[in-house]
Amino acid sequence: MLPVDFKLLETTLADRGEPAYRAGQVWEWASRGVAGYDAMTNVSRSLRQELEESVPFSSLSAEEEATSADGTVKVLFRTADGHPVEAVLMRYRDGRRSVCVSSQSGCPLTCTFCATGSMRFGRNLKAWEILDQVLHFRRIEPLNHVVFMGMGEPFINFEEVLEAARRLPDVGITHRRTTISTIGWMPGLTRFVDEVEEPIRLAISIHAADPRLRSKIMPVNDRYPLPSVLDE
Repeated sequence: MLPVDFKLLETTLADRGEPAYRAGQVWEWASRGVAGYDAMTNVSRSLRQELEESVPFSSLSAEEEATSADGTVKVLFRTADGHPVEAVLMRYRDGRRSVCVSSQSGCPLTCTFCATGSMRFGRNLKAWEILDQVLHFRRIEPLNHVVFMGMGEPFINFEEVLEAARRLPDVGITHRRTTISTIGWMPGLTRFVDEVEEPIRLAISIHAADPRLRSKIMPVNDRYPLPSVLDE
């Protein structure tokens, strides 16, 4: 998994007859927080130039940025096919730096408390698009935590979310400092419990203990009631 369109990268490298490990070199540099191909000193100048022309270094473009008085930074990205994606860098007084990432552009679940729920659903994000949200802030400063609590329901996009989460240690964020938040999407939750061996943390958004109120603000509760979610 790479911070660029890895299929395009692999095709470009294969067309040049480059060894298979070259793609790994690109990811190693990107995970350190470099800003582009020019910094990759163990990649030939000619290859760097070709990659610069053929393979965009980031799958996202930063469109808007807002910084609050406490140092929190929200960035609106745009995917290559035009979908909006938001991520937030949270700075704490004790020095911790946490990034809240999105797993989808928009969200198909219409929770009334969430602004994303009123948006038109775009699509699931690819793993490299999730990683690019992290890497955008990694280029600014070291990070400590990542939380999947941005736009979208992570467990609807289970495969891509897990692929991204499993790469975060390369960026310096351990599995124990990675949290995936779900409103209780049972198919993904069941897979997480059954399949994930890494100590990735899980958070469940409850918002209301009363079943009727929870169903009102979170319609998914009618499909997957909270007691069955907690039993899982």
